[in-house]
Amino acid sequence: MTRTAHHPHPTPSFPVYCLDWADDAKLVLGGGGGATRSGIQNKLKLCKVSKDGKDLSYLTELALSNDEDAPMTMAIDKETKSIITGINASSSAVQAGNNDHCRVYSFSDNRIELVRGRKTIEADWSDDYPYQVGPSKILAAVNHADRKIQKFTVLSPSSKLLAVGSTDDRVSILHFPSLEPAVPAFSTDSELVDLDWGGPGGEWLTVATTRALLLYQHSSGGTALTLKQTIYPPSFDIVPATFRSARFSPNPSTSLNIHAVLNSTKSAKRGAGRKAWVCAFGVVARPSQAKLTEEEKATAKNEEEKGKEKEIASDPQEDVGKWDVLIKREVAGKPVTVFDVSSDGRLLSYGCSDLSIGILDSKTLAVSISQLLN
Repeated sequence: MTRTAHHPHPTPSFPVYCLDWADDAKLVLGGGGGATRSGIQNKLKLCKVSKDGKDLSYLTELALSNDEDAPMTMAIDKETKSIITGINASSSAVQAGNNDHCRVYSFSDNRIELVRGRKTIEADWSDDYPYQVGPSKILAAVNHADRKIQKFTVLSPSSKLLAVGSTDDRVSILHFPSLEPAVPAFSTDSELVDLDWGGPGGEWLTVATTRALLLYQHSSGGTALTLKQTIYPPSFDIVPATFRSARFSPNPSTSLNIHAVLNSTKSAKRGAGRKAWVCAFGVVARPSQAKLTEEEKATAKNEEEKGKEKEIASDPQEDVGKWDVLIKREVAGKPVTVFDVSSDGRLLSYGCSDLSIGILDSKTLAVSISQLLN
């Protein structure tokens, strides 16, 4: 195992809940105390990091209202120097229906300022909005559906589309940078755990829920998403598992491969840990090239006349193929809580609830680095 040097940089009186790189030397932090009486200011901060990672200095910051939630999720558009983040407005603004929580900020070395905002959470005001607790308790709430915050913020590779997911399991696709709706918003039937753009042309969206991976395609200039395939959790012996995260491979040669994390929902035996796995899914069967027979054509026509879905003639999987598990690896005896893929698609990284982290080779899932943090 390789032990990698790491350099901690404490942020006193400023809990960080989201962060992203603006470039190789600049880091944006989002956090604060939320809408509480803690006295901790909500802020967006731009930092400069030295090449060796030992030094971190603050370039500029924007103080946010302490009547609002702290930033909880973030994406950066490097070309336009924009920060996209999720911040619930004050309770009075939410009650009035003016919660433009999906916000775009422009940034430079000496300034961060608001450009525009958009509301995608349509739920009416209730006491379940997380204003009475700090941000650290929001994601620990028992009933995730009662928490109404922006949970995921993901830009497409072209930076033309923005996928926003919220804790009420609703997905919105917006044009960027206008934040105008690109397709109608939709909800999932189980807990939303991840969103990611990828695939050929960066026009595919994987919507990961605990129960399934939903693979959608968005055509350039189109106004709809087409569901191409639904992938269900594979079986691991007799232990049931649920999806925790899923990301497309950024490698052009394997652009339809999906790397996913699954956590077991219970221990295999009493006293044992809850295992976690990393899997790679890929297309294992290409679409059939055979033409429809006369009988199949007649069946499809009859179903169309009856108003039924044309399962034979318009199966959304037929122009792609079938996904299945390519390789899998047990990585931990505790649940994985965070997961990511390197920009070149060569490495997979994960972190567990026991504070351990690991880095895997994306092709073989061989361990490159494993470390337990103190």
